[in-house]
Amino acid sequence: MELVPNSHVMGQQGLDPANPLTEKQQVVQMRDNDLIDLTINTQPLEVYMYYAAIEREREDNDTRPVPDGPWGVLIKTLTGRKDKICSVDTPNYDAPMPSHIDAEREASPSRTGNEKKRKASDGATLVGTGPVDAASQSERRLAYRALRTASWQAVFYLITTDVLGFSSAPQAFSQLGYGPGVLVYTFFYLLAFFAGQVIWRLYMSMDSERFPVKCYGDLGERTFGRPVRHLFNILQSLQIIFNVAILLIGEGRKLASIINYQLCYIVLTILFMLVGLVAGQIRSLRGFSWFTNVNVWLSIIVMILTMVGTGLFDPVPSQSGHVDLSEPIMRAGWVPTYTVGWYQQVSGVQLAVFSYGGAMIFTEFMAEMRRPRDFWKAAFGAQFFIYIIYMFFGLFVYSYQGQYTGIIPALNFANRALSLVTNIISLVTTVIASVLYGNIGVKVLYENVLKPYCRAPEMMTPRGRWAWALAVCGYWIIAWVLGSAIPNVTALATLIGAAFILQFSFTFPPLLLVGHWMQKDAIAGDRPWEPGMVPGSNRVDTWKQASRWRRGFKPYWYIKTFLILLVLAAIALAGLGIYSGVEEAIAAYQAKTATAFSCRAPNQP
Repeated sequence: MELVPNSHVMGQQGLDPANPLTEKQQVVQMRDNDLIDLTINTQPLEVYMYYAAIEREREDNDTRPVPDGPWGVLIKTLTGRKDKICSVDTPNYDAPMPSHIDAEREASPSRTGNEKKRKASDGATLVGTGPVDAASQSERRLAYRALRTASWQAVFYLITTDVLGFSSAPQAFSQLGYGPGVLVYTFFYLLAFFAGQVIWRLYMSMDSERFPVKCYGDLGERTFGRPVRHLFNILQSLQIIFNVAILLIGEGRKLASIINYQLCYIVLTILFMLVGLVAGQIRSLRGFSWFTNVNVWLSIIVMILTMVGTGLFDPVPSQSGHVDLSEPIMRAGWVPTYTVGWYQQVSGVQLAVFSYGGAMIFTEFMAEMRRPRDFWKAAFGAQFFIYIIYMFFGLFVYSYQGQYTGIIPALNFANRALSLVTNIISLVTTVIASVLYGNIGVKVLYENVLKPYCRAPEMMTPRGRWAWALAVCGYWIIAWVLGSAIPNVTALATLIGAAFILQFSFTFPPLLLVGHWMQKDAIAGDRPWEPGMVPGSNRVDTWKQASRWRRGFKPYWYIKTFLILLVLAAIALAGLGIYSGVEEAIAAYQAKTATAFSCRAPNQP
C-alpha cells in the first residue's frame, strides 16, 4: 500500500509518496490519528469529508429542540406559556452515533490525561499524536457541542446586524447614478449570496467534532495549506479592527452633532472606546442575541426617521463637502457629471462592496448553531432583506438630495429635533454593531495568535478571563488609533471594502470552491479512505503528477475556468479600489474636511 505523508500544497495532501516513518511508527500513527492536535488542519480532504458525513448524520438524528431565541421567549412569556420555553438544555448531552457506524472504527479508545506525546525516534512529533490532555472521544463531543445552541432564526439576526449598514447606500448612488447603482448593488448581492452558500457548503463538508472548523482560516488551510491560513487570519483581523474603527468615527460624529459640537471630538471617540472595552467582555455570541434582535428593529426605525427628515428638510451642505446649497439638486440616470474624477465611481463600487461585507465571520456563526445545515435559510433571508433595504433607502435618499448626499444620512437634514432623535437611536445600533465586530475580532486574534504563539490560556478558565479582558482592551485601543488617524468615513470605507471585504466576499470563496472541487474530483479516482489507514495512503497518484491535475480539473472545466477568471477580476477591482480610497483620503485632507486626531469633527459646519 502506498503511504503518502502530509505536505504543503493542495491542502497538505502529500507530494512525496514515500512515508519517512518506520513500520512501527506507522502503526502508532494509524492508531493515534484521531487525536485532535496541531495536525488538525493537515489531513487530506477525504479524512475531513469522512468525519463530516458522520457529524451531519448525528445532527440530523439529534431530536432536541433548538433553544428559543429572545423573541420566542418573550412571546411565550406574554402568552402564558412560560413552561414551554426551551432554553439551553442538557449541557452534558452526547449525540448518538449513527446506527450504521462502527464505533470502534470511528474512533480509538479513550486516553487518560497522564499520557505524554508520542515522539518519533528522531524527536519529531508523529502525525496525529497531539497533546494528551486532549479529552476522550465523549469529552471532545461535549466540548464541540457546548456552545452549539443558536437557531437559524438567531443567526438571521446576527447576519443582519453584522452586514446591514444602509447609511453608505445613498452615497454610492450619488457617485454612480441610478442605472449603474442598481446594477452594482444587484450584481454584488448575487455574488454575496453565492459566497455565503460556498462557505456554508465547504463548512458542511469539512467540519466535525474530531476536526472542527472554527474560522475562515480553517477553510483556507484545509484547501491550500498553512500559508493561506495565515493570510486569511491576518486579513480577517485587519478587516474587523478597521470596521470597529470606522464605527467609532461614526459614533463620534453623531454624538458631536447631538451635543451641537460643544465637546472635543476626540474625547467623544474615547468615550465610545471605553464603552466598547466594557461591553466587549461578553465572550459568547449567544450573549448578544437580545441585542442583535433589538438592533435590527432599531436600525429600521433609524432608516424610516432618516427618510422622513430627508424628504421634508433640506440637506446640510457641509456633510457632503459643499459650502452652501446654491446649486440646484442634480440627479444622474447614468454616470454623474458633478463628480470630480473617475476614482469616485470606483469608490461608489467599493461602497457597495463594503455594504455586503460579513462573509468572513459566517463560519463563526455556523460553529455556534445547533443545526448548521439550516444556515442557508439564515443567509438567504438576511442577505435578501439587506439587499431590499439598500436599494430602497439608497434610491430614496439620493432622489431627494442628489449631489448633496452624505456618507452619514442621519446627519444630513436640517431639522434639529428630528436629527437629535434619529442620531440617539442610531448611536445605540452602532454601539451594538461595534461590540459584535469587536467580539468576533478578539476571538480571531485570541484563537489564532495569542493561544498558539503566546500560549494564552483557554477563555473559559480564570486565567483565560483575564487574558480575554486584556485582549479586548488592546483591540479597542488599536481600533481607536486607526479611526482617529483616518477620520474620513468615505475614504476608510473604500479602503476597507477594497483591501479586505472584497477578498472575503468575492475573491476567496470562488478560489476556495475551485480548489475544493478539484480535490474532490481527483479523489474520485482513489481508493476510499477509512479509519485505520494512513492519511493519503489511499491515493493512486500525487499532485506532483499530471494525472491528478487532469482528473481534478477536467470535469466541468469551463465552470472552474470561470471561477478562476472571477478571482482575477476581483483582484483587479481591489487594486482600483485601494487607489480610489487613497485619492479620497488625499482630497479630504486637502479640503480640510477631516483632520487626524483633531478636536474638530469631520465635516463639522
